[in-house]
Amino acid sequence: MSATNSYVKRKAPKAEPVVTYTGSADAIDIAAGDYFVLNRSGGVNAATLAAPTTNVDDGRTIWIRNGTTQANTITITAGLGGSGGDYDVLTFAAVVAANVTLRAFGGAWYLVGQHGITVA
Repeated sequence: MSATNSYVKRKAPKAEPVVTYTGSADAIDIAAGDYFVLNRSGGVNAATLAAPTTNVDDGRTIWIRNGTTQANTITITAGLGGSGGDYDVLTFAAVVAANVTLRAFGGAWYLVGQHGITVA
């Protein structure tokens, strides 16, 4: 049996819309994109994130990052993995580098990766 190599031509990265929230209690709208920034100056943004739609959003990955040095929060409807109130609040460390990646499956958000996030 002989080995064959196949190659895929790399494409330039696709530009993604960045949705920036500057309010005190924004609702993150996943219909607007997959990349979100919490960028409220002078106070915390206590954002909310609704549960994804089963079968429609399954496999969808979103990235949310802190755009300021505020300890912003996200309250997830039904909690991570549908676990309810035990794991429903993500708190960002007060640094711009804090971020979280979430993936939808079965009507719930699952934590894929994070930096500077506390889950409670």
